[in-house]
Amino acid sequence: MHNYETLIVLQSSHMVLNRNLKDISHPESLVTPAQGGNSINWILGHIIVSRDDIRELIGLDKLYGEDMKMYQRGAEAVSTDKLMDFSKLLEMFNTGQNLLVDKLKETDLRGDNEKYRMVTFLAFHEAYHAGQTGILRRIIGKEGAIR
Repeated sequence: MHNYETLIVLQSSHMVLNRNLKDISHPESLVTPAQGGNSINWILGHIIVSRDDIRELIGLDKLYGEDMKMYQRGAEAVSTDKLMDFSKLLEMFNTGQNLLVDKLKETDLRGDNEKYRMVTFLAFHEAYHAGQTGILRRIIGKEGAIR
């Protein structure tokens, strides 16, 4: 098996995100912190876009297209009514998990330092955003999900 550490990060993030996002409604997913920052909806959409970048780096087709452009880094802010339904985003996030994990297990990135660096960075990036969802869960009034 290849990419063991990266797989642990992505699988752990997947588990943390599913716990943190459990029982969150679409309206709750749109709440942003009073001090500024992104909503859970935007963060999950952004993670989906980043996972598509990983897919492309390891030779898989992207699962999503232009309908996700509002979740790209640096995208112009859109009104909440233009963001995707949260339950749909959660389904999209979970859809590609097994395919991504299986492909990473069989892909040896050691011969391509730039790809290896980018995939590793994107796994870290996802873990960073997974942590944000735990804080946002509390901001919207839910109990913490990780104990």
